[in-house]
Amino acid sequence: MKLKQLSFMIVGFVLIALVNLFVDISAMGITLAIAVVGGQYSPSMQVFRINLEKKVGKEVWWKGRLSQLTAFIDYEKFKTTGVVGSVKNSSALEASIIHMVRDFVSKKGIKIDIPLRRPLTGQGRIGTAPLSGTGEKRKMFYLKCAINMRRHAVQTRDNEMSEQVLDEAIAMDMLESGATDLKDWFSRLMPFEFLKAIFVGYSENLYDSSWGLGYSMKSHPNFFVQAYTGGLNGGGQIPFKSADGTHVAYTFDSGYEVNCATGLATLTDTSACYFSTQSIRNIVFLASKNKIQFIKKGAYEVLPILVTSAHIRQLRLDEDWKNAMYYAYGTGKDNPIFTGAMETYIYENAMLIVDDTLPSAFLTGDSEFSTTYSTNGLSTGIQYGRGSDYMETPRDGGSRKAAVALGVGAIIAAEGKGFLLTQETADHGQKIEDGGRMIYGAQRADIIDDDNQLGNGANLFYDNQSSLVYWTFSPDSFAI
Repeated sequence: MKLKQLSFMIVGFVLIALVNLFVDISAMGITLAIAVVGGQYSPSMQVFRINLEKKVGKEVWWKGRLSQLTAFIDYEKFKTTGVVGSVKNSSALEASIIHMVRDFVSKKGIKIDIPLRRPLTGQGRIGTAPLSGTGEKRKMFYLKCAINMRRHAVQTRDNEMSEQVLDEAIAMDMLESGATDLKDWFSRLMPFEFLKAIFVGYSENLYDSSWGLGYSMKSHPNFFVQAYTGGLNGGGQIPFKSADGTHVAYTFDSGYEVNCATGLATLTDTSACYFSTQSIRNIVFLASKNKIQFIKKGAYEVLPILVTSAHIRQLRLDEDWKNAMYYAYGTGKDNPIFTGAMETYIYENAMLIVDDTLPSAFLTGDSEFSTTYSTNGLSTGIQYGRGSDYMETPRDGGSRKAAVALGVGAIIAAEGKGFLLTQETADHGQKIEDGGRMIYGAQRADIIDDDNQLGNGANLFYDNQSSLVYWTFSPDSFAI
């Protein structure tokens, strides 16, 4: 064997060993170098691509803000034993707001069943009263989470001659930077998909009118507007009932969207509509009233509430908040009042998590409003977020912002097939494009009585005991 060929083989085997050694590293920003031998990809390239695909797929799910509050349901164990629990090394169900199923072998189409068992609600029997024949019917729901494909591509070479002006190492990095870019893109996309599920019911790949599944967007059933007196029982909640109080079927329709828009339109630049400590107390009370289950966080049971820095800016003007910070932290240099820290505050059993990608609500008359992106395609609907450019401009800057309370299992998600990395070449390698795809779905944990088992009519909304949205006037802009 020629010495040159032997050298190439040794380099190839060394690279394979290095790839296998480092593939499980999940630290962000690590990119393994690609060896180019004699102008051609080394024998280890195929192994590298396979391992890179696995690494990227893992990081896509775990890089998001809510990753530590995500539980992966052990679906195989559930199907064989009926026991619902999370997989090893995953967050426990009772400590998670996102419950996700990975079913890579399902042959059942585009919907994956996610189990949800409701607690017993009967009164039982007292003393020696007969127990036989009085058993309560167990309410076992399967929330069907649909899945759909999402793809994105990045051009890593537009023309080989363009690389002539670049350093060789930079040109090599460009050829393999597509995987890193796609990992970053998908990891930033997934939190948006979870937020969309909360605000409009489903992730975008399910309600997209062109290539999605055609699902209809629907505002949250637990919809509260601060200082709004026209809500249910005067308490600011947008009802599923007509103005005269006559019971109407609980269904998501244009009338409900109009009611939500009417409530949001009452938010004005007045202190009564600002976010405050009273807002937090209201949210915690409303969550308890709606049987939203708090998550276990260490020794505490807390209610995670997503807020924006605009909420926090208003909160810092609240005297009760300032006093609480003084009493809790003292007046030293580490006090958040002085440091400006605003991550994961715990106050009144609420755990405030600052996330400036929360979408605002836009109505008719707002420059950002478009019926294309509204919940019902009408001028009386609501548009959550800017529309099509949220990846480019993740903070939309609207004034009507929601604090989002998330209890156990607030979002259900499913993955039919994991992340796949592909590469396409054209014009004899002059143009190279990396592509990534995932098959997944996310939706709000609304319980729909699709079979009329509960006796309130088929395909009607039953309840949501997992989350709520609480709207205030909390603008990004302010006078100096």
